[in-house]
Amino acid sequence: MNEDIYVESFSGANDSLKIQAAIDYARNNNGKTVKLGNRNYLITAPIVIKQGVKLVFDYGTQFIVEGNFRVLEIQQNASLEGAYIAINDPAFNSEVIYLNGKYKYYNTWHRTQIRDINIVNWHSSHKGIGLSLFSGGAGHEISFIDFENIKIAGMRIGLKLVANRPSTGFSWINANRFLSLSLDDCIEMITMTSSSTIPFEISGNQFINLQIQPTSITSKIMKITGQFNYFDGMIWDVSSIPHSGPVIELTNDSMDTTLNTPSVPNNRIIDNGQRNKVNL
Repeated sequence: MNEDIYVESFSGANDSLKIQAAIDYARNNNGKTVKLGNRNYLITAPIVIKQGVKLVFDYGTQFIVEGNFRVLEIQQNASLEGAYIAINDPAFNSEVIYLNGKYKYYNTWHRTQIRDINIVNWHSSHKGIGLSLFSGGAGHEISFIDFENIKIAGMRIGLKLVANRPSTGFSWINANRFLSLSLDDCIEMITMTSSSTIPFEISGNQFINLQIQPTSITSKIMKITGQFNYFDGMIWDVSSIPHSGPVIELTNDSMDTTLNTPSVPNNRIIDNGQRNKVNL
């Protein structure tokens, strides 16, 4: 019988070490679901959710982050559910949730899932990145992952996707679904950096049921690269953005993008790509 593992059963000099000890135990034993207690945890050091482990928050669980470090790194076949993560340090300028293609998240039989997440910066610093995906080495890949019901507020960048040119071979962030993503009060909401296609691409991703709320701090809603990416949703109060230029940029590395955001006036969208379909 594979029993759940409870963080409160583990000891450590601080909450971060206690949580990591529970995750490490799960990685090396039969129980793979680690459950947090119904309380606030003071997070002062990075936590890695190891391969094959699922970290589950109780409804009353909160991570209170103090310091400047990557909060949660999620390995292949690991999952995160129900997280409420609050940044309580104006010096914080790192990633809150981070995936690296070196772990090779690929094929549909892998189980990585990120769902029911709240990330909020309690300070007005507007620093840090809510959700960050990076792929930059030969054969590095982030694919076929569902990111579902994620709410991010008060960050420098809400969602950041980067595929860098590898020294050999290909790197990808392809075929992922971002379902019911809500972004609020970020300087940049969604940014993508890649070539339009191989050897380093961000393609075939679906962003469905977006709800985006810019504020006077916002400078950009989207910067889009790659091919066959699909965006559909609502963007509120574009007039609150304190400049009159484009807020959505389809770069010259974008191709065959579908963008369905009818609340954004055409003069606030710039399309430098190829065969993109914008608010048709």
